[in-house]
Amino acid sequence: MKKKKRRKLKLWVKNTLLILLLLILLALVIIYIFKDNTPKITKEKIISLTKKEEKNFYYEELSSSIKTKITGKTFPKEFDSHYQKITYDDLRYIKIKYYDFEGIIHNDGELIVHKEVAEEVLDIFYKLYKAKYPFTKIKLVDEYNGNDELSMQDNNTSAFNYRLLEDSTELSWHAFGIAIDINPLYNPYILGNKIYPSTAKDYTNRNQNFKGKIDHNDLAYKLFTEQGWKWGGDFQNSKDYQHFYKEIFKDEIRRRK
Repeated sequence: MKKKKRRKLKLWVKNTLLILLLLILLALVIIYIFKDNTPKITKEKIISLTKKEEKNFYYEELSSSIKTKITGKTFPKEFDSHYQKITYDDLRYIKIKYYDFEGIIHNDGELIVHKEVAEEVLDIFYKLYKAKYPFTKIKLVDEYNGNDELSMQDNNTSAFNYRLLEDSTELSWHAFGIAIDINPLYNPYILGNKIYPSTAKDYTNRNQNFKGKIDHNDLAYKLFTEQGWKWGGDFQNSKDYQHFYKEIFKDEIRRRK
């Protein structure tokens, strides 16, 4: 009688283990089948979302739709062999929220910058948002077909644009995603008797006080320079009050080969 009970116990254990094994195999098969359909979020995006605790603040690699949007506008279809190249993989897309000059929150702000500065740029704009620092617009220059003058006239804050410096054969730091222009209509670029944008004459007198003016007391100036960025308002031979840039590469890359 005892032997019969032991046999039943062994059989029950054997069947139980077999069922567990089959369930494990079934689970592995299901995971394998559906794993490629799981939404892919980059490590960078996860880090940014966790750190900022804001779903509208993140950066990530350029998606196929963003690549399509910028190609032929701010990102050239073909590179002139005389100039340095930059790849899609060198760049990061940033999504942010911001306040406008009426105190209204916008959650559609977007920038493209170099991957080496993406985290600190995200951090700077997060701090500006928390301080209710005002922007008129923060759009990709591609919304203006890559035309920097039109973007500036619209007081659009922007970053990446593969273009030359004004009146120069050298690439702008914008071409490498390491320069950002803040509220450019209110903070024009003055080169001799030329003003960029051309509609910014009323804002060339930097002794007057107005909302959005960048100077050494401005929060944007403080946050960018704390991270090692330089300000065009400190240029000696010109004044580029909108312009912040970070020289993380040797200056030679800007020149014709």
